[in-house]
Amino acid sequence: MNNIKIEELAKKTGLKIRIVTSVKSFDTYNSFFNIYDSFDEPCRRIVVLTKYNDLEEVYDESPDEPIVIGKCIGGNYWLKEYPLTTNPNNILLQELSVTQEVADNILKELEG
Repeated sequence: MNNIKIEELAKKTGLKIRIVTSVKSFDTYNSFFNIYDSFDEPCRRIVVLTKYNDLEEVYDESPDEPIVIGKCIGGNYWLKEYPLTTNPNNILLQELSVTQEVADNILKELEG
């Protein structure tokens, strides 16, 4: 199976590689005050391809399920996941790759 480095894929797509923290938004209804409270709880770190230079967080609807590699969620392509305890400085982006099939699907989606 052929792989492509995500740095090469970023160049081909014109997107940036970011390591972001995923958060799950919890809405709770307080009937006494008739309001919704919202709480964000960090879930995991995710390597994404994005058009945003300053992206730091993404919303993660299913933090207990593995990510779908190459899936576009909120305009960002999710590529790799790590536990929240992983230091982002220890994630070596130059060593990460995806399958050629995932890369081709991302390129097709961006063109289409």
